[in-house]
Amino acid sequence: MSQAEWSTSSSEPGRLGRRAALAGLLGLTGCGFRPLYGPVSALDGGTGDIRAELAAVRVGPIFERQGQLLRRNLLRKFEDSAPGTPGRYLLQVWVSSGVEVLGYRRDGTITRVRYTASGNWNLTTMGTPPQTIAASAIPYRTLDSFNIPDLQFFAADSARDAMEARVADDLAEEIFRRVAVELRRRKESGAAA
Repeated sequence: MSQAEWSTSSSEPGRLGRRAALAGLLGLTGCGFRPLYGPVSALDGGTGDIRAELAAVRVGPIFERQGQLLRRNLLRKFEDSAPGTPGRYLLQVWVSSGVEVLGYRRDGTITRVRYTASGNWNLTTMGTPPQTIAASAIPYRTLDSFNIPDLQFFAADSARDAMEARVADDLAEEIFRRVAVELRRRKESGAAA
């Protein structure tokens, strides 16, 4: 096969793949699909960016160790999207958690623990008086578990810390996504009005 034949035949499937992907994305626009973090179109033809709205969210204090991990993750997600943006919204989050023992040894020693965390949130303006923008209709619930190895106390602490970090990441991602959806909905309704 000559160089000209090889370059033509190898680039053709790539071109077809890009065309198929583009056709698939165009087909999604007909069913109402819109990218969550994409620009919001106004009636006058202007566009706004949802990242500026997300960066204007400030996270209130969340108590206990799990709350501290969750707050740190939320701060990174919101404020890092556009650093230096003045705050306009306050996000209050409440976390409740529970622990359930899953495994025992014959001598009664615990070998596996499941941790369940539920998070509710409320988004308000920072004005006086604060106006509620959105709130969680139902709490988001996540669970994870870890093993307690026999006579390995450092390993058990390390496994628990890793599990708490995974739970906080999962809660933060879901709360961030739901707040982004509500802010986008508010911005679209404001752009339509």
